[in-house]
Amino acid sequence: MATSVFDTHSARQSVGSTGSGSRRHSLLSTDGRAGIQYDYANAWGARGDKLSRWRRAYLASDTGDSTGVQSTSLALPDESRFTTCMAMSEDQCLLAAGSGSYDTNMFFVQSLDDQLDVKASFASKFPIYSLAFKGDLLMAGTDRNTSVLYKVDRARLLGYTVENSIDAAQGADGALVRCVGTYKNKAAKSIDIAAPGSHIPTKRVACVEFAPAFASGSGWPPSSVAPNSELFLSALGGVVNIWDATRNQQALRVEKVSAQPVCRATWSAQAPATLVAAAGFDGVISILDLRRRGKAVAWRTAQPEAAFGAWLGGDGYSSAGACINDVAWSPFVPYWLATGGEGGSVRVWDLRYAAADGAAVATLRHPTNHGAIRSLAWSATHADLLSTGTSDKSWWLHSLRADDVASGALPSVQAAVIADKRSADDIGSVVALHAKGSSFYTLSSCGDLYAHRVTPSALAGATASRMTGDDMQGAAESTGDMQGETVLEHDLKSVEAAVSARDLKGAAEAVLGVVQRLRADGAGDSDEHPILRHADSIKRLCDLFKAKPRIKHTSWALPPAAVALSSGLLADSTLIAAESEPVTASDASPSAALKDFASDLAYVAYGLPPDFPLESTASRQPVVWQALEQLNMANLRIRLGRLVETADRAGDTGSAPTDADGRPLWKSIVDRERQIMQYAKAEPALFDARLLRAVVKLVLPHDCIAGLTLGLGICQAYLSNQRLHEQHGDAESESVSCTMLDALVHVLLFPTVFDTDTSAGSAADSSDSAMAARPVLVPNVQMVRERISECLAACPEAVFEMVRLEISIQETVLKGGEQKAVAEDIVRIVQRHAKSVRVLLENTGEPEQRMHIQIHAQYPATTTLSASAVRLYLNSLLSTRGYDEHLVNSQWWRVAPAAVPADAGHVIGSDIGWLSSFPLARMLNRQTASAIVPRMQRQIDVVLATIKKEPLGLEPRLYRDTLLKVARVTLLMRNDQRLSFVVDVASKNKETGETLTTRQTVSTAIDPSVLADAFDSIGSAFLMLLEALTRHSSHRDAFKRAASEALPLYESLSQLLESHRNMRDPTDILKSRMMAVRKYLRKLEHYANGQQPSGQQ
Repeated sequence: MATSVFDTHSARQSVGSTGSGSRRHSLLSTDGRAGIQYDYANAWGARGDKLSRWRRAYLASDTGDSTGVQSTSLALPDESRFTTCMAMSEDQCLLAAGSGSYDTNMFFVQSLDDQLDVKASFASKFPIYSLAFKGDLLMAGTDRNTSVLYKVDRARLLGYTVENSIDAAQGADGALVRCVGTYKNKAAKSIDIAAPGSHIPTKRVACVEFAPAFASGSGWPPSSVAPNSELFLSALGGVVNIWDATRNQQALRVEKVSAQPVCRATWSAQAPATLVAAAGFDGVISILDLRRRGKAVAWRTAQPEAAFGAWLGGDGYSSAGACINDVAWSPFVPYWLATGGEGGSVRVWDLRYAAADGAAVATLRHPTNHGAIRSLAWSATHADLLSTGTSDKSWWLHSLRADDVASGALPSVQAAVIADKRSADDIGSVVALHAKGSSFYTLSSCGDLYAHRVTPSALAGATASRMTGDDMQGAAESTGDMQGETVLEHDLKSVEAAVSARDLKGAAEAVLGVVQRLRADGAGDSDEHPILRHADSIKRLCDLFKAKPRIKHTSWALPPAAVALSSGLLADSTLIAAESEPVTASDASPSAALKDFASDLAYVAYGLPPDFPLESTASRQPVVWQALEQLNMANLRIRLGRLVETADRAGDTGSAPTDADGRPLWKSIVDRERQIMQYAKAEPALFDARLLRAVVKLVLPHDCIAGLTLGLGICQAYLSNQRLHEQHGDAESESVSCTMLDALVHVLLFPTVFDTDTSAGSAADSSDSAMAARPVLVPNVQMVRERISECLAACPEAVFEMVRLEISIQETVLKGGEQKAVAEDIVRIVQRHAKSVRVLLENTGEPEQRMHIQIHAQYPATTTLSASAVRLYLNSLLSTRGYDEHLVNSQWWRVAPAAVPADAGHVIGSDIGWLSSFPLARMLNRQTASAIVPRMQRQIDVVLATIKKEPLGLEPRLYRDTLLKVARVTLLMRNDQRLSFVVDVASKNKETGETLTTRQTVSTAIDPSVLADAFDSIGSAFLMLLEALTRHSSHRDAFKRAASEALPLYESLSQLLESHRNMRDPTDILKSRMMAVRKYLRKLEHYANGQQPSGQQ
């Protein structure tokens, strides 16, 4: 480590050299009073009156803080000792410094850990007075009203390989820095000659700065600018020039801001990035909105009267009208702007309020600072920290705080210095570095470069503690004795202290410990999860450890009358001496601005600021990611519980449930769909099935698809956990069993085939003699869920496939279209679903369990528990004339249940789950008897009647369609039970025209003998038709045509017989029916193969 030798007479510092050329030291003590220390960590403590605090602050300005700030310094090799500016690379540990010298005037320094190393130095053609860095581009402002653009090979400059550098094509000898463009800036008027009494003319480009990324659709930049172009601004005199770096002939925009020179102009990095702040010698701050046509000034402070005279002859603490040297936008709050200048104070403005109506919302300065503010910068990590560099050799780090006040009084906004550093000479520039965390870099006008790293001990006392008990610093330093506070309070304050110091790894470890303790607190004492009893503590941790959302540019706007100038400014509200006064009507606007500023400050200063790069930190620190997941998980569980409670209360009052922002609750749940599914898998004990059922139930009435999708994701999460536990030999674990989802599945598939049918005709009447005699089970909710639980135990995958089927059917229905096309789509979807279920049943579950759930994959209507899906499928078969499919599928609602002993009562599963035991059977059987059977019979009768009159009078497809339907009903009706219904049939009297109603008895079955005779008659007629086609001598492709007509029927009948090949113990009746079909296939085979019958060869 380098040694430091101090000359106490001249207060100058001589430095011993090191290999790297840098040195590290604590804050300097220039008068030797090393025994006097200022308690920076307790700068906010109540340590006496203002005079005492002033004295301590004065002593601190000389003694410094040996632990609060660690500084590294480097003397730049500038022989002229005339350094002027500094710029820092956003994504590399590289900074550039400029000098007013004509010799070596550009220096590149690497900042790595605690070392500052000069990597290269160059001699630009002209002296440099401003710099800006973006990527590999470096912009320099000269004293010849010219901005010069350089391209920097940062990879080679920092010592990386040539292959990775931007100049690799030039080889190892390529230039490290090369000029790629020059831009001639315009001033308001000629500055070669100035009128007497005005400012000294200069051609120096006071500042340059690259534009940030613009928001799409903001109206700027113009369409003529290429998307990949780099824009930048430069200030010359009182004019701000906006340039496109790809075109150096003419500026895109030239804005005259003032008649006096502009010292600083800077872009707002927040979206839409079209605002530019500018200020200078006249003490007026102007905000340019580049989206405005014509003059771009959209906000401006009032023009002070006799600005320079008032400043020079007035109060030294007043900065009204003084030259403003620097302007800085808050990186976290887009409408906060800080300015500093010759008055020695820093003023913070809230751009939502018209400056002409009042002063800045905050004014701060150190009481021992009598120099001008030369540069300032907001902290990159804390929204309430603001650093300044002054002309009296000082660097200050200020902390802002909003204190609570009584209702009806103005809030109190105060400031304190938590760290400082005295330099050998004026500081030329101060910037904040994101990559270095809590670090600040200062450059003095004599070439001394400093890197100040603010330590956790200085930051620990900068933020007000919101935890109970002693102050946060005491919690951070507490070891074993917690002075009466609870363990939870101590842990919470430890998290608070670590977050305030931006020790996110330490904070994450503390968060994990707190959450673990909260989850274990009282576990098992009640049904309520322990985490729910500590909702307030979880909220505190979330407020602390989770980054606040970025403030959107659409949430605020510049006031309409912001450019209306007044004759003067209100008195400065210096924070050191701020006193709260009641709000009156006369100062309503200033009080509103102060209240909003204090409210915003209290919000953004506690915990992590808006848009803090927490995710990038979590990607580097796994423990931070784990802590965030635990907090998100616990917070989501608490929020979901409250949403359900809110919905229950709204249901009692009859109002629509909304959240605190007035948004419907179900939309809030849909927005968190992915999180709910993810955390249900990660923590099934925390996200119990009862809660998830209530959450899904809130969504379903408003967005059926979203509710079903959420429910399916939850089911998949539980299934994944169950399979994982089974692989590890924990198959009996109840916490991850899919059977716990019976209530959720009931909601997703409601009404199920087990629920009471509330449709018309569901109640038994005397006319339904067969069904009235049949004992029909009317189950309660508990019985239905037990039945669903049996299905989940047998094959959960098949049950969840039913939910997926429900989603597909609902999407098809909502999409709409022609009725027949929709019906055909539904039939295809259900049949495809049946194939999937068949594969699942074959690969999972026990055979005995599968038998109990009565799912027959060959009959699609039995492959879902959803009564709605069954009805839609069967109705679609009716619309598409699939009468045979309807008959063979609905037969399972007519099968007589197995006998149950009278003394055993009803036990779920004892009747083997026969569908005919449930209320849906009544509706389906009535539809079958009144609509399906008559239509099927009518189709057969029409075909038979036509055959008798003219055997060859029908289209071949009609023969095929009717034959296949008859064959399917003949072979697939295995367990049919004939049920009869008495229905009212309307008919019209041909003579009188009156409508008559008669009662008829209808049946759910067609007589088997009728089907057998129909198959023989229609089959023979179809063979005759094929024979006629082959004898058509005028058609040379007669046999091919006959084959094309016979082949579809041949393949369909063959597949139908193939499905019965492995059937166990077929009945004699079924065997005879199968034999009849085989005989017919042998006759049909010759025509299907395109062969000529033997008699014609």
